[in-house]
Amino acid sequence: MKTVVKVEGLRELDQALSQFTPTKRRAIGRVALDNAGEITAKAARALVPVDSGGLRESIEVGGTLSRAQKSQHNKRAEQERFVGPDGRPQGHLREFGGDGNPPQPFMRPAWDQTKDAVLQRIQDELIVGIEKAVQSAARRAARGK
Repeated sequence: MKTVVKVEGLRELDQALSQFTPTKRRAIGRVALDNAGEITAKAARALVPVDSGGLRESIEVGGTLSRAQKSQHNKRAEQERFVGPDGRPQGHLREFGGDGNPPQPFMRPAWDQTKDAVLQRIQDELIVGIEKAVQSAARRAARGK
């Protein structure tokens, strides 16, 4: 199941980000997405059924996918971060069920609970990242570099 999120009203942030190098833009975006994604990861860890605890501990925010996940993924955005369990088979078997086991969803309910907070955190983190980058550039300019 695909989830599409459309964000509107961030034109000013996009214009502010455009003044930085592509590397700096990616760094600001990565920090914002990682910090915001942690909200959903924390909720998913609280919702996941626990046997040994390995699945709960494997839920993380990151920029890489397992080989199987990569084969199913089509990159759509300049920046992407992923929230969920690592490549363990327990993740999708718990979420969607299989082999006579009923589904025990934890990622989708976590997203449904946190999506508004995540989007707000992304916006807040982008603002903070831009402000820090501007201050850093001003300090470098004052030093004459």
